[in-house]
Amino acid sequence: MKAFFFAVSVLLISTLNVLASETDTEAQGRSAQRQAPGLVFGQLVDGQTDESLMFASIVLHNMADSTMTGGAISDETGRFVIDNVPFGSYYLAVSYVGYPRQTLNGISIRPDNVAHDAGIVRIVPDASLLSEVTVTATRELMEVGLDRRVFNVAQELTSVGGTALDIMQNIPGVAVDFDGNVNLRGSNNVTILIDGRPSSLLGMSGSEALQQLPSDMIERVEVITNPSVRYDADGTSGIINIVLKKERRQGYNGMLTTNVGSNGRYSGSVNMNYFVGKLNVFGNYSGNVSSTDGFGSNFSSSFLADTTYMDQNMLFENDMNTHNLTLGVDYNMNDYNTFTVSFGLNNRDRNGLSQIDYYALDRTFDISDVFIRASENSMDNSGYQVNFSHRRTYPQRFREWTTDFTFSSRSMLNTEENRQYTHPDFGTGLESVLQNTASEGNNHMFRFRTDYVYPMGENTKLEAGVQAYIREDGSDFAFFDFDHQQQFWSNNEGLSNNFVYNEQILSAYGIYSTIVGNYSLMGGLRIENTNVQADQRTTQQKFNDDYFSFFPSFHVRRNMANNQSIQLSYGRRINRPNQRNVNPFISYTDPYNLSFGNPGLQPEFTNSLELGFARYGRTTTINPSVFYRHTTGMVTRFRTMDEQGIAYTTFENLNTGISYGAEMVVSHRIADFWRANGTVSYFRRTVEGSNPQMQLRNDSYSWSARLMNNFTLPRGFTAQLSGFYRSPMVMIQGEMKAMYSADMAVRKSVMNNNGTITLRLSDVFNTQRFQMYNYGDNFTLDLERRRNSRMVFLGFSYRINDFDRRSQRRDRDTDDFGGDMDFGGFDL
Repeated sequence: MKAFFFAVSVLLISTLNVLASETDTEAQGRSAQRQAPGLVFGQLVDGQTDESLMFASIVLHNMADSTMTGGAISDETGRFVIDNVPFGSYYLAVSYVGYPRQTLNGISIRPDNVAHDAGIVRIVPDASLLSEVTVTATRELMEVGLDRRVFNVAQELTSVGGTALDIMQNIPGVAVDFDGNVNLRGSNNVTILIDGRPSSLLGMSGSEALQQLPSDMIERVEVITNPSVRYDADGTSGIINIVLKKERRQGYNGMLTTNVGSNGRYSGSVNMNYFVGKLNVFGNYSGNVSSTDGFGSNFSSSFLADTTYMDQNMLFENDMNTHNLTLGVDYNMNDYNTFTVSFGLNNRDRNGLSQIDYYALDRTFDISDVFIRASENSMDNSGYQVNFSHRRTYPQRFREWTTDFTFSSRSMLNTEENRQYTHPDFGTGLESVLQNTASEGNNHMFRFRTDYVYPMGENTKLEAGVQAYIREDGSDFAFFDFDHQQQFWSNNEGLSNNFVYNEQILSAYGIYSTIVGNYSLMGGLRIENTNVQADQRTTQQKFNDDYFSFFPSFHVRRNMANNQSIQLSYGRRINRPNQRNVNPFISYTDPYNLSFGNPGLQPEFTNSLELGFARYGRTTTINPSVFYRHTTGMVTRFRTMDEQGIAYTTFENLNTGISYGAEMVVSHRIADFWRANGTVSYFRRTVEGSNPQMQLRNDSYSWSARLMNNFTLPRGFTAQLSGFYRSPMVMIQGEMKAMYSADMAVRKSVMNNNGTITLRLSDVFNTQRFQMYNYGDNFTLDLERRRNSRMVFLGFSYRINDFDRRSQRRDRDTDDFGGDMDFGGFDL
C-alpha cells in the first residue's frame, strides 16, 4: 500500500511535466490570443550590491492623475507582479525601509503589449543613513513579511564569536533554555532547517546543530510560524530556516574570519568560491574551541510518610572542539539545467567534569547524610553527508523541476566515569562507589525529494512534490560497576541498554495558487505515511506503529493602498515521538533524578490559525499578528516522586492544549544614524490532562520583549545594543522564572572596507540564569542553572574580492522548499 501510494505520487508529477511540455512559443501564442488584463512585473535589487530586496512595496500609479491602480510586495528573490492593469500609461513607485522612494516611468499597457517587463530595478540606499566616510550598503536587520520574518544576522554584531544558538537568543518570539533547546511562541516543538534541509539530516538534533554552527557562517534566519504544505509537517509551532553565506559570482572570492573570547573561546572560518565558465567550485571550513563552566542547584521537598528535603549543589566544566568542512561543485550544463554535488564532514569532541554534593535533610532541616558524586565524561561525535541535486528550468517563467538526494551517516562514542562517596563526617564510612558507562551510537539517514512547479497562465500555478525519508538510530549503552573485593569491572546488565529505532516517512503534496483581483490565494494538501519500528533489545521489547496523516493548509492575502497588506493562514502540523520519548529503559545518570520513555506515546497534532498585517513606510514598518493553536494528544514531560525522594520523569499524551497570543514587530528610524527594531510577544496557554493519574489543568500566560538598536557612526564605525526580557512561564507542573540580559558591540571597517574589527560584550550585567519550579501531589523542586555568560569577544573578518557584498544570488537550490511561501514570482 505504501509503495503504491509513493509510486502514484511520483507518476503524478511526471505526468504533470509531460502534459506541461508545450513549447514556449505555443504558450506565448495562446497568451496573445487571450483578452487577459495587463501585467507589470520585474525584480528589485540593491543598486550597489545587486542583492535582492524582499518585502519592498511597489505601487502602480496612473500617469494622468497619479491615482493608485495596483500594487504588490516583492518576494524573497525581489520579484513582483501586478496584474489586472487596464490599458493606459503608468509609473511605478518603489518604497523600501532605509532607501529613498524611487519612481519608474514609461510603463504602457496596450492591446498589442499587455505585459510590461520592468526588468531589474536597482535602488540605492539613502546616503544620509550611511557613514560620512564611506558609502556602504546595509540591509535592514529585520525584514517583515506576512508569512515569515527574515533576520539578516550577517550584520548582527552581538553574536560575533558565538554560535547559531547565540543568534537564536536575539530572534523575536524565540527563546533558548539552559540546555540549548529552542522555543518558539511558547512551544519547544519547532523544526530547525539549514539551507532548507532538516538538521536531522546531519544526524543531530536541532540544538546540537545550532551549537556546532558558527554565527559567522550565517547569512540570515527565517522564522515561518504557519508554513504551507510544501514543508514537512513536523514542528507544531513552526519552522526556523538558517541560510548560510554563499557566493556564485564569476571569478574567485572568499571570506576569512577569526574570533577570540574570554574563558578560552576561539573560532574561525574560511569560505571560498571559484566560478569559471559552467563550473562553480565552493568550499568552507569552520572550527570552534570553547570552554564553559557554571553551577547549578536543586532543592526538593518530599511530603510522604515523613517530610524530608534534598539539597543538591553542582559544579561543572565542559570543553568542546568542533570542526565542519564542506566541498562542492555546481555544473551549469546549459541555460535550463544545473547539477550540484556536495560532501560534508563534521566532528565534535567534548570533555566534561562535574561534581554534585547531596545534602539529605530531615523535617527540621538538620543534615542526616552527605555524599558526593563526581563525574568525568568525554564524547566523540563525527559524521559525513553527501548531497546531489538537479534543478531544471524552462523557457516558461517560474516553471521548474527540482530533485534532491541526501545521505548522511554519524557515529558517537560517549564514556563517563562516576565516583560516589560518603562525606567522612556522615554515613557508614563505606568505600566509594565506582561506576563507568560507555555508549556507542550510530545514525543513518536517506532522503529523496522532487518538486515540480507549473504556471497555468499569468496568475495561477500548480505545485506538486513527493519525498521519502528513512532513518535508523542505534544506541548501545553499557553500565559497569567496580567490585572492590575482586578488583575488576563487571557489566551491570540490569542498567545496560541496547535500543534500535527505525523510522520511515513517505509524503506527497499538492498546492494550487491563484490571484483574483487584489486577493492572492494558496491552498494545498499534504499526505504522509509514517512507519516506526522500535526494538528494545535488552528487554526484548518491540514496538511498531504505522499511520497515515493529512495536513491541509491555506493562505489568503489582500494588498491594500498605502503599502499595506493583510493575510490569513491556516495549517495542520504534527509532533512525532522520537527515540528518546519511547525508549522505556530507565536512565540512572543521576540516582535521584531518573528518566525513561513511554512506548505507548502517540503523535500530537496541532491546528494553527494566524492573522497578520503589515504596513511599510519610509521610516517605520509595523507588523502586528495574532495566532491560535489547538493541540490534541499533547506530549509533555511528567514527573513523580517516590517515598525515598527519587524523582521519575517520563512523557505523557495530555488531552488538549490551546495557545493563543499576539505579536507586534516594529522597525523605526529614530534618526539618520539610529534605527531600532522592537518586538513584544504575548501568549496564553491552557493544558488539560485526561489520563487517570494526570487530572491536571493549567492556565498560564507569558510575554517577552526585545529591543535592538543599530547606530551608524562616523569614520566607519557601527554599534549595536540589544536587550531582552522574558516573563515567568507557567508549565503543567510548575513555572520557569523570568530571564533577561543585554549585549553590546562595536565594529570598525578597515582595509578599504574589505575588513572589519568587532568588539563584543555579552550579558553586560551578568543576569542570565535558568530557574524553574516544579511541583506534584507529594513533592516540590526548585532548580537553578547558570554558566559563564558574560564574556568579551574580539573578531576580525576579511573579504576577498568583495565576497558577500555583490551579486549574492539566492537560487532555489539553496532552499529545497522554494525559499518562500509566496507564489514564487506571483504575489502572495
